[in-house]
Amino acid sequence: MLRQCSFPPAAAVVVVLVILCSSTSVTTGYITSKSALPTPRQLQYLKQITVEICDSPPGELTDGMIADSHQVMKGWTRLSKTASTLQQQQQQQTSVINNKSKKNKNTPVVIASKENAVAVENLVKRLIDETKAGNIKANPTTEDYNCMLESWARSGEGVFAAERCEQILTQMQQQYEKGDPQVQPDLSSFKISLMAWKHAGGDTLSSFRAQRILEWMISLYQSGRNGKACPDQMCFDSVLQSWSRNNHKRAPVYAETLLGTMEKLSHDNSRLRPRTLSFNAVLAAWARAAPNHSSTSSGKHDNHGTDNPKAWQRAVDILSFMENLYFIEGNSDVEPDLVSYHIVMGALARSADPRAAPAADKILKFVEAKHKEGSLSWKPDKFLFNSAMGCWAHANTKDAYRKACSILDRQIHYFEQGIEECRPDVYGFTSVLSTCASEPGDKANKAKAFNVALSTFQQLVQNQEEYGSPNHVTYGTMLKCVAHLLPRDSPERKKWTRKIFRECTANGMVGGMVLARVREASSSSAEYKELMQGHSKGQLPKTWTRNVHEKSEHRRKAFIGKRGEV
Repeated sequence: MLRQCSFPPAAAVVVVLVILCSSTSVTTGYITSKSALPTPRQLQYLKQITVEICDSPPGELTDGMIADSHQVMKGWTRLSKTASTLQQQQQQQTSVINNKSKKNKNTPVVIASKENAVAVENLVKRLIDETKAGNIKANPTTEDYNCMLESWARSGEGVFAAERCEQILTQMQQQYEKGDPQVQPDLSSFKISLMAWKHAGGDTLSSFRAQRILEWMISLYQSGRNGKACPDQMCFDSVLQSWSRNNHKRAPVYAETLLGTMEKLSHDNSRLRPRTLSFNAVLAAWARAAPNHSSTSSGKHDNHGTDNPKAWQRAVDILSFMENLYFIEGNSDVEPDLVSYHIVMGALARSADPRAAPAADKILKFVEAKHKEGSLSWKPDKFLFNSAMGCWAHANTKDAYRKACSILDRQIHYFEQGIEECRPDVYGFTSVLSTCASEPGDKANKAKAFNVALSTFQQLVQNQEEYGSPNHVTYGTMLKCVAHLLPRDSPERKKWTRKIFRECTANGMVGGMVLARVREASSSSAEYKELMQGHSKGQLPKTWTRNVHEKSEHRRKAFIGKRGEV
């Protein structure tokens, strides 16, 4: 059983260097304080002292040098990764002078962080050699090893750095079990190693390796081999977040299983009780595995074949479980926050399953109800409304446009009531237009859908200072409404095709999508040529295209949510 545990100028340079090598307190202040000296100067001091310590013969380290070595390790670990090294800075300034340019004068250069880790390793090795020479005062401590772990974890060396951290951690545990209590791995040792794997990349490998360390921690603690190996919430959350970013097809299953283990262990240790952050990581894992309608429709998969048609439903079920725990049972540790709903609503919006739209509608109405009764510690925002409208936009069901229009009306109401987070934007309006364009009903239903589309489009145009201007996607979608909802021989179709396209050209929003839709909406090729005014697709006037940014504007970002890095 997992028991409850405790967690525990040039001349000046020479003068300062002499002081650094002779005074531990001064050394501490200069090389571990971020504001004491510029980073390039700190780096120079660190290199100098490290060389002096490491080059001294075994058995000849003084007490002051031993004390300095501990502080120098901290200095290497805490050195800013974004500051210029002295050598790099000098080279850069020389280049600026030669080019008579100030363009890159103050550009920060990333420090070679691997050098930091190697420097710390050399210092630890030097202390070990000193100990073997008979100076027991030099024996490295857990804190020294943790500096080495952290310097590797921050080195940016990816999988290599994470593997090195794991090797060091294993060595620490082995030495401890052989009778060296000064190097007993503590909670920080394990956490650093977990974080190294979490940020290592390496596709599926990293999550498995991180979980292996976590399981090892539990085993060490439960068997009594290391009383400081008891994991905490942060340890579990690090691994859960790693699974949430993993492309392995069973990543969400592994994440959910780990969450269950966390819950089980929390019965004996309340500090392991899952929290909102934990659940959000599992939600993100399922959301990542959910099908993406934009990729599946083109026959491509952005997530390496991990699409799971039931994934979004599982995310919805877990969110519902969180709601029950918080709103019914009163467990404040797992309050569904805005991120929780963003994750699930984003997964629903990316799904082509027609059942996703009603599910999103239900979730949004639940959030609105809880907001009205004052049960939420946060405010609903436009992402929730946009996601729900987006679901209806590709639901392809009769009267879906009515649902989307209702959502937009409610969003506008909340914004007018003072909830700035609900400010409507062009995405929401365009989603309603898209829903109208997809109306599968008869001629009468399509006529009604067109009236709603036209009203929505005009509402955006009239309020563009507040909600944003229509973009090329908006115009293209409105033209799609004209093409799909009005009869080809209808005078209204010709009228609105001409009017919308002229407005589009006047606003410089003619892109590839607009051209495709205006051709579709035109009643004849003669009408299309007339609208194009003698221009071809490849030679459009710049005034027509000046505001089009097709690769970035209006593109739906894949939102998983900020999971709150631990």
